[in-house]
Amino acid sequence: MKLTPLLRIALAIAAAASLVAGLTGGLARLGVVAPVGDMADMHGAIMASGFFGTLISLERAVADGRLAALLVPAVSAAGAVLLLAGCAEATAPLFLVAGLGLTLLTGLAAFKLPKLFTLLMTVAAALWPLGTAFWMAGRTLAEVGYVWLGFLILTVVAERIELSRLMRPTLAARALLVVLAALFALALWLGQPWEGSALLSLSLAGIALWLLREDIALRTVRTHGFARFSALLLICGYLWLIVAAASLWLLPPGETVHGHDAAIHAIAIGFILSMVFAHAPIILPAISGAPVRYVPILYLPAALLQLSIGLRIAFDAIEATDLLYIPAWLTIVAIAGYVGLLLGTMAFRAKPTTA
Repeated sequence: MKLTPLLRIALAIAAAASLVAGLTGGLARLGVVAPVGDMADMHGAIMASGFFGTLISLERAVADGRLAALLVPAVSAAGAVLLLAGCAEATAPLFLVAGLGLTLLTGLAAFKLPKLFTLLMTVAAALWPLGTAFWMAGRTLAEVGYVWLGFLILTVVAERIELSRLMRPTLAARALLVVLAALFALALWLGQPWEGSALLSLSLAGIALWLLREDIALRTVRTHGFARFSALLLICGYLWLIVAAASLWLLPPGETVHGHDAAIHAIAIGFILSMVFAHAPIILPAISGAPVRYVPILYLPAALLQLSIGLRIAFDAIEATDLLYIPAWLTIVAIAGYVGLLLGTMAFRAKPTTA
């Protein structure tokens, strides 16, 4: 086996380890399991930068095709390893370098192919080092968490456009998205939602409504197989993004802990993980080279994921902190079940179904 495939596999394993550590840290914050090192306090950084940062960088590096591009996810993975080892101070600079590297990669792609999706990918990538720079400057992980989530949100929007899964938006629609993305990034730069949340809430809701209107998921939901499965998850994710925007408006995180918990998990679990579930049948074969196939039982972990975030927001609304362990465990079961099922279909080497 050549070096490059081995390196890609090693980086994917580092990202997976970050996912496990991040989920464990989340459980530790709720007192469900005993904390290990700084995982409880750092689980947001582990998930956003260690897992998603490494995974997105790996995906971009594979798309770039040059061996040097793999340095970006490699630096991110190194940061994740150090973070898991409890070396938070040494981690932030590595995530900063990885974020700048990803911004460079996406910027070069935008220069070569000046399209809406490459522009959005570059703006999205820039939010990762911005949040990390805020963290290094002394802001709390709770504060920079929204900036990192902004990186993930705009990355998803760009990928939906890149995958040609939109219904050919008009020039006016594309211009509207650019304005919404600019306002969203500006709100994060200004420190929202901690310094007020109106602009962030409105721009986030606008992005979600734009996706609901323009995404082809509203059509493919009437088909079958992976196409319908992914479409349902996409629609659910967009709706959770609207719920997050409403939470930011009605329960400002700067004023209530429950509002912060509801908003950040509506984005991280309701939107981001729904997008991961929807895109995994496309991304996994691209990274691993092994095909996946559709099986109806995949709906079970997908439904558990939606139930978990619904319960979490409901418990936040009634301030039932002692019950938050229930949706936390449901989320982990949903992720483990989904990954296990997908790996099982890859192992059988069946013919892939287009998502």
